[in-house]
Amino acid sequence: MTSFTEKLDKESLDFFNSVCAKPFSQQAVAFLNAYWPEVGSQAEYIFTVAWEVLKYADMHCKGISLIFQYEEGNDLDFDIGLYFYEQLCKFMNDPKNSQWKGDEWKLSDPGPLMTAIKRKKELREKVDVNFDGRVSMLEYLLYQYKDYANPADFCNRAMSGGDEHPEIRKARLALEEVNKRIRAYEAEKARLEAESKKPGVRGLAAKNLLAQLNSSPLWEELNRALITAEAAVRIATKKFGGGNGGTGADGEPLGPTDGAIWWMNRDLEEKKKRYGRRS
Repeated sequence: MTSFTEKLDKESLDFFNSVCAKPFSQQAVAFLNAYWPEVGSQAEYIFTVAWEVLKYADMHCKGISLIFQYEEGNDLDFDIGLYFYEQLCKFMNDPKNSQWKGDEWKLSDPGPLMTAIKRKKELREKVDVNFDGRVSMLEYLLYQYKDYANPADFCNRAMSGGDEHPEIRKARLALEEVNKRIRAYEAEKARLEAESKKPGVRGLAAKNLLAQLNSSPLWEELNRALITAEAAVRIATKKFGGGNGGTGADGEPLGPTDGAIWWMNRDLEEKKKRYGRRS
């Protein structure tokens, strides 16, 4: 495998930058597609821990406290990158998160908490592949799993994979539609909760509407979007769940899709757990 520090040619750098411009989750999928045989065992950590901490670091930077107000970002400046690593290390060292300290997650352990000076030097010299003074999800993943991955090798693998298959794109967009419905539902819930604390008729009316929210049009629209997404993910999984990339519209073979299929199913599972129909 090529060296982690090997410079990218212009075509590879342009491709690398195009992946880094995508939301954090799509960067993670691109990485997992490329390195599923080597790093697929760490997908749950990447989804549950790294992605969550990265999003909350981005929210911290943008002054957002409520997740439904957040539009997923794609990178962090170095100062927030320091904050991300600090929070990640604190999470891993918190006794209540001890399940992530087992041998099966050793590959994902970010290591000891560093001083700001030392971490910033590491970010600048080792993590920031494209030298833009920012840290993307892809750069974090490539450095974290550097025993198996590096930027040049990632570009070689991912560029040979072709475009996203229409069925996978359809499922991904269906899940994005669910996100929109969740934001609308949660925004109305937050508004009504605030209104319900007011005295008099206004507060009572808000309490009444809040009690009916889970049978409201917003809730029904959210559930319809979930049903649509579940069907789209099921179709994509049936077609590509065995790791076969299939072929594109031009008949050319596509690259591995294991990461995309796993991520969409895991994302759907989380959404159904929180917003699926109650029996």
